[in-house]
Amino acid sequence: MRFSFAALSFAVLAACGPSVAAPGSLADVKAVTAPVEDTQVLAMLSYASWCGSCKVLDPKVETVRAANDFEGVEFFALDYSAKDEAAYFADAETLGIAETMRGIFPENIKTGQLYLINRSSGNVLSTVTKSMSEAEIVAAIDGALS
Repeated sequence: MRFSFAALSFAVLAACGPSVAAPGSLADVKAVTAPVEDTQVLAMLSYASWCGSCKVLDPKVETVRAANDFEGVEFFALDYSAKDEAAYFADAETLGIAETMRGIFPENIKTGQLYLINRSSGNVLSTVTKSMSEAEIVAAIDGALS
């Protein structure tokens, strides 16, 4: 699932089709596509429709994303709603982070966290949780870009 945070107008984003989310939720995205070339940080939400933590975290992330211009960051959601590990890791492979995600989840996929991942190294720079305030989420993203 993809939510691009590139500096494009909403009209252009809306014309891109189902790989771009409508405003309101990272979870609204229906397809994952590769990040744009100049992306430094992947903000990847491990999401499931039945996940209580996701229902708290996703709106906070969307509010932060909509209110800030994080140049070099792209937001994505990997959807585990159907509990399909193969599809989850296939989407992670499209993003170039399958190895990173397998390292985070060596046995069982967990949902309800946003991972800030260095695109070139695959290292997790920070983990955002539902207990964090919007200001703390902004600080985590800014820190990942530093």
